[in-house]
Amino acid sequence: MMQTQVYYLKSICSQSVFCRRLANQLKGILRVLPAITCGLLFMLLLGVMGCDTPEKALKSTDINYKKAKAISWYNKKEYYKCIPVFEELIGLMKGRQSTEDLYYMYANANYQQGDYMISAYHFKNFYDLYPNSEKAEECLFMYAKSYERLSPKPSLDQSYTLKALDAFQLFLNAFPNGHYTSEVNVAVTGMRKKLETKALNAAELYYRTSNYKAAATCYINILKQFPDISEGEFVTLMIIKSNYEYAKNSIPVRKSDRFEHVIKSYGDFKEKFGQSKFLAEAAGYEHDAHYMAALSAFEWAEVCNLEDRENNFNIFFREAKDNLPAITDKKQNDQITQMIEKGYFLIIKSNFQASEEKKKEQKLPFLEKTVKTYYNFVDKYPKSRFSKEAEKMFNISTELIKKIKGNG
Repeated sequence: MMQTQVYYLKSICSQSVFCRRLANQLKGILRVLPAITCGLLFMLLLGVMGCDTPEKALKSTDINYKKAKAISWYNKKEYYKCIPVFEELIGLMKGRQSTEDLYYMYANANYQQGDYMISAYHFKNFYDLYPNSEKAEECLFMYAKSYERLSPKPSLDQSYTLKALDAFQLFLNAFPNGHYTSEVNVAVTGMRKKLETKALNAAELYYRTSNYKAAATCYINILKQFPDISEGEFVTLMIIKSNYEYAKNSIPVRKSDRFEHVIKSYGDFKEKFGQSKFLAEAAGYEHDAHYMAALSAFEWAEVCNLEDRENNFNIFFREAKDNLPAITDKKQNDQITQMIEKGYFLIIKSNFQASEEKKKEQKLPFLEKTVKTYYNFVDKYPKSRFSKEAEKMFNISTELIKKIKGNG
């Protein structure tokens, strides 16, 4: 008899999802209970089978019955039951009578059920359809809250966070002094913090993977997007560090200019955070950048094309003049000073070597430059360690000029 009861119960319960679940649970129970108890339970379940279900309500042609059951389930927080019935009722009643209350309950039921994409759409649609409703403010707020619920942790894509912020801004524009303003401000602060964390993590990843240009750009953008960020001092320090590492790893021709960016970044930092705990660390990068800016300019001038060297050594002289006062390390200061002397000598040598590479009729301009730059050199450094070599090139150039002009 027990097997017959179970089979019959399962047959009846197949009428609804709810009943099928119940039958599966009772199947095990019936096997272990005494026959008399099973019989009583069987009769009880038959009574349950006569209860109302979403399927029964959907099949009914009585709109009032459908409404009563859907509202009843809503009030009991049985949202999975009322949602399909509300959905049908809104369609059936459209144009015949107001569905404002039902539509509100339908949107909220989806929210309570965790279907936030659906609730976001319907809360916003409710506000658009019933802007004068007493529930309009709440629905616009819940529209934003739905997107807030969809906002993931900082490591993931923040599209829903941005949508939530836009939705909360829409709410504040519509209800600047509304009931939910304080909650909105708290939510906005939390989501902006999430975006800040996302941006900081991205910049840190670029820095850790030696993509220093991207790191510097990210940190700069963080300050633009979040000017009031609590980590402002740290972010500004990281701009200096990223620019420094980027400059240090750049090709020779770009190094000097990029170390100048480090110096400028430090100036911005000191102006904003003159009492910062990071000031000493930032100053270390700035001091080194002054030395590296001058050194890099010299190194590039030394290896560039012969015909470009005089111009590039002049750039080095300007860099040295600008940065020497800030190079407080005596060894570094002496090194740059010696490089200035060597630079003036190398201009002579570069012009002389360029003349050697030219054909006879093209030698003259470079030989004349050799002579001219020699005079400039000996005026500045009459007792230079490079004097003998410079004088030798001067003498050769003078003789060659005479020969070329004499033949002319």
